[in-house]
Amino acid sequence: MMNMNNLVKPVTTKLKKLVPQELRCFVANIYRKRIHHVTFIGITGSAGKTTTKDLTAFILAGLGLCQKTNLSCNTLEAIPATVWHIRKAHRYCVAELAAYGPGTLDRTVRLFRPDIAVITRIGRDHFAAYKSMETLTAEKERIVSGLSPRGTAILNIDDPFVRSIGERCGRRIIWFGKDDGATLRLIKAHSRWPEPLILLFEYQGRTYEVRTQLHGTHMAIPVLASLGIALAADMPLEKAMMAVEQFQPVEGRMQLIAGDDGVVFIRDDWKAPYWSINEPLAFLKDARAERKIVIIGMISDAQGDYGPKYKSLAKSCHEFADLVIFIGPHALRALRGSRDKNNDSIRGFLNIQNAAAFLRNELKPGDLVLVKGTNEQDHLVRLVLDRSKPVKCWAQQCSSQLFCDQCPKLYKPPRYSPLAVPDSPQNSSGIPMVVGLGNPGFRFYHTPHNVGYHVLDKLAESEGGKWKKHPEGWVCALNLHGKAVQLFKPGAAMNNSGIMVQRFLARMGGNFKNCIIIHEDIKLSFGDVRLKPNGGDAGHKGMRSILSAFDTEDITRIRLGVEGLDNSREAKWFDFGIRKDARKPKQIVLTKFSKKEEERLAPVIEQAADIVRKCIQER
Repeated sequence: MMNMNNLVKPVTTKLKKLVPQELRCFVANIYRKRIHHVTFIGITGSAGKTTTKDLTAFILAGLGLCQKTNLSCNTLEAIPATVWHIRKAHRYCVAELAAYGPGTLDRTVRLFRPDIAVITRIGRDHFAAYKSMETLTAEKERIVSGLSPRGTAILNIDDPFVRSIGERCGRRIIWFGKDDGATLRLIKAHSRWPEPLILLFEYQGRTYEVRTQLHGTHMAIPVLASLGIALAADMPLEKAMMAVEQFQPVEGRMQLIAGDDGVVFIRDDWKAPYWSINEPLAFLKDARAERKIVIIGMISDAQGDYGPKYKSLAKSCHEFADLVIFIGPHALRALRGSRDKNNDSIRGFLNIQNAAAFLRNELKPGDLVLVKGTNEQDHLVRLVLDRSKPVKCWAQQCSSQLFCDQCPKLYKPPRYSPLAVPDSPQNSSGIPMVVGLGNPGFRFYHTPHNVGYHVLDKLAESEGGKWKKHPEGWVCALNLHGKAVQLFKPGAAMNNSGIMVQRFLARMGGNFKNCIIIHEDIKLSFGDVRLKPNGGDAGHKGMRSILSAFDTEDITRIRLGVEGLDNSREAKWFDFGIRKDARKPKQIVLTKFSKKEEERLAPVIEQAADIVRKCIQER
């Protein structure tokens, strides 16, 4: 069989800047049509895809060489490379196929063309993209409708959405689950720490027991689905069960980490969809341990106000956990409304580094700690890794999908190292500082993102102040109503504002309680200026970095509305090449004001400057 890598490499190199994804899919599609000796197994669902995929590959390795998608790569971009690496020796190819927007699974299925299709379950992941469960279900159904008439579907009979798909698929079905009619009918799932997950199920009138090395009764779904795949591949059930008993948990999916200090972590930190978060919590509730601790980071794919969701989690966790810790931009929302303000059993940290420092002294032998978060947003695994070797990278914002133990930056000092900010009584009455947020550089100055800079320049101009360059940014010292004030423009990108403010205050002996932050707000109408004494970041990443740096929401800010700007205005060279009809708020706030908007902006800047003067006068 021809080596497609030899064909693809020169072609993709030449056309890489033109149509890289389309070209990869085109070549992979040609190659896929030539492969007839391999059984292709596609797995989709809102949860359990990766564990099912890895467990299936582990089981089928007992029959022959198995190719699989890497890690949790499950989008259209990952499938061509998976197909290209199939060789004559392979007998199986297992891939998890994600549905993350209308039509995305359809394209993947048409390329991959599975012989065996699996749907684990259908939840509310990516609900915002589909708007309804019916539309989401229709998308998932494409993996079954893409089967050949001789294909086999492995379906969860307990899920009503999956069951409706099976009832109209017209293919061979291997059902799994508790309900009557299941081919692999679950009788009992038992998982009570320190015991692992043990399943009792029935197949063809005979009862079987399989003792896994997994944890949590919800992990029964990947186990039964994988056994169903083994049956579809004509593998003896007993042989498949032997493989299941040897399989180790996938990283970040109810993975056990036992440290030398006697603390045991259960890492379930790949993602934390709100609709399924109660399942790992139920595991901890039933566990037997000297002390139970829950660490919750970012909830993934939640809609609406996060506040009630975090408060609900705090209440439910408090019923069985000895200590509940929330980490991330919404952490303090879980504590709002608490009847007992001095309740130390529920803690909130906006800054993960402060949470790690707290845990170093708090955790003790015998603790069972459930870590539940969304890796791409909070990277909570650093809390675990820090126990054995001090972590150096505590970045608050990192879009890497890799777990941190695979990142070369983990133990390297960051570019901007935080300094301790004094918080003594003499500093609490220090010189007020007004911080204007923006992106350094002239090309960004006349954009909505930099209105904070504009307000400071207006104040400096009106009082005859002069700007001076400091290591952390630009500073202007002046007097407002007879009071000394420092104006400060952080000298780093907007999303790193917090570390610069923190370092400048530390060097000058200032205090965050005397700060006023000025920034744009895409949720307020253009021309609307509002003073906010405290609260969350409202989605503003610059403000988020400041709140995280000081681990508090008690910072005054002035917000200038930019909603309602002319979205059709010309994007300049720094709008990243986004088409006008596809630009998002991020591109809008980085696009230069039109001349008409500049004229409308002038009185708004003056209004914000007046609010600053009034705040300083009243302090």
